[in-house]
Formats: sequence, C-alpha cells, structure tokens
Amino acid sequence: MLFHLIDELIRSGRFDKIIFVIGYLGVQIKNAVLNEYGGFDNISFEFVEQKEMLGLGHAIYHGRMFVGHEPMLVLLGDTIFEFDLNAILNSEYSAIAVKDVEDIRRFGIVETENGFIKRMIEKPSGPEITSSKSAIAGIYLFKDGQKLFDAVEYLMEKDIKTKNEYQVTDAMQKMIDDGEKFVAPVIQNWFDCGKPETLLSTNAYLLQRDWVETKYHLPGSVTLIAPVYIGDNCVVSNSVIGPNVTLADDTSVSNSKIQNSIIYEGAKVAEADLDEVILGHGESIKGAHKKIIHADGSEVGF
Repeated sequence: MLFHLIDELIRSGRFDKIIFVIGYLGVQIKNAVLNEYGGFDNISFEFVEQKEMLGLGHAIYHGRMFVGHEPMLVLLGDTIFEFDLNAILNSEYSAIAVKDVEDIRRFGIVETENGFIKRMIEKPSGPEITSSKSAIAGIYLFKDGQKLFDAVEYLMEKDIKTKNEYQVTDAMQKMIDDGEKFVAPVIQNWFDCGKPETLLSTNAYLLQRDWVETKYHLPGSVTLIAPVYIGDNCVVSNSVIGPNVTLADDTSVSNSKIQNSIIYEGAKVAEADLDEVILGHGESIKGAHKKIIHADGSEVGF
C-alpha cells in the first residue's frame, strides 16, 4: 500500500521530501522504503516515531520540524487512491479529498456550505448526527503547514480530545473556525485498507486492473486462474492458484488451492484450501482455512 502512494508522489514531480510517521514495526517500514527507493537523488525520506498512539493529529504533529509555512500534503498510509494529485495540489485553498460512503460511522465526515467545508465530524454514530455521506478520504492539502501544527498544539495545550485522541479533524475544525478555507474535491476511486476484507477486495481490484498475461515458470502441476501475481523465487507445485491471489517473493505452496488471498514473503502453504486468507511474513499454514489472518504465530478470524 505504501509503495503505491510513494509511486504517485514521485510521478507527480512536485515533492522533494517525504516524511513517514512510524510506530509499531516502524523499522520494517523504514528498511522497506529505503531498500526500494533509497537510490532517488531528487527526493529525501525522513522517519519520525510516534511513541504514544494519541491520534492522527498527534501523529502528524511529529513532522513539524521538517515543515514551515510552505504547502504540505498529508496521506494516510492504509489507503490507495486513483486520483489526479494535481487536482488537489493546484487548489487555491486548503483541501480535503472526500468520497461518499454508506457507513459513515467508520470515517471522518465533512459538511459543506457555499463550496467550502463548514464542519467535520469524526466517526459519527449515525445519520442522526449528520445527513452528509462525504467521508474524508485520507488526502489533505494544507496551504500553510504551520497552521495545522499550531492547531494541533492548541488541542494538546487545552487537552481537547475526541474518542481519547488528538484528532486531525478537530485541528482542521479549529483552522476553519479561525478563518482558514477548505474545499472538498471528490476523489474518483479510494480504497480504505484498514480492515481485512477491504485489504483483500483492494488486492483483487488492483490485480484485475493491472493484470497482463504472464508466463510463470513453475515446477510441477500448477493451474493459474487469472488474475494472479506471483513474486520472485516462489516454489509452487500440484496446486490451483487464483483468482485474485498475490503470492509475494519466496513463498512456497504445495498440494493446495488458494483463491481471493494474500500470501506474504517467505510464507509456506501445504495441503490447504484457502479462501479470503491473509498469511503473514514467514508464516506457515496447513489444512482448510477461510476468512482468517494468520500472522505472528496466531490466527484471527474476520
């Protein structure tokens, strides 16, 4: 997911610095980014750690030492979007990309008036709170980055929290109350990968969108049902793979059937029938499993 975002930023040619706010397993994120993109000379990468999980506003605040009064774009790392970044980067005003959703309870919601955002509600409990379905899609443009940091600082000084966190929506509402104007461009496609089922559906969409017929050289009897992606150094034998399956590098699959699943690097699957399964890095699984995450030696159903 993160690489999709970085690719978009690099393609735009508009950025000279990307700041990553990391926490749990942050070293893995840092290593992965630098291994993939460390050779770029015209863009730098900075990593700052959020040691306490005190909300998105609090997380963004950690990047303040790298940003002054210049424009700042904020992207959430668990989203993938199909959107012309220039549509937001060229905005005359600060901007928050939005997309209509059915379940407003999972998202920050915006209300507009005369073309500008007038109110934001963080994860409203239901339609009785707001009639708007415009969800914040995880893409924010601040024409003056320092104004956001000042607003977050105000929340922390006054200990203003929503759901026990310093929310970026509260900080932006403070900016609006102080006179900052925000527009709400509508995003075409937005994939919020914060839940297992949406991660799997996004993987399926990307495979279907980007799939081209590829001849994989695999030993043994293997049937591939497109779309699938198979990484480097995979060993697959006597198995049926697909549709909508990603096998990352160095995975091993034998005597199995896998569909609608993501198998991460170095994982092993044997004598299994997998459907809607996320198998973590270096994990092993055997037997029939449906709708689970298997990582760090444990299984979680969904």
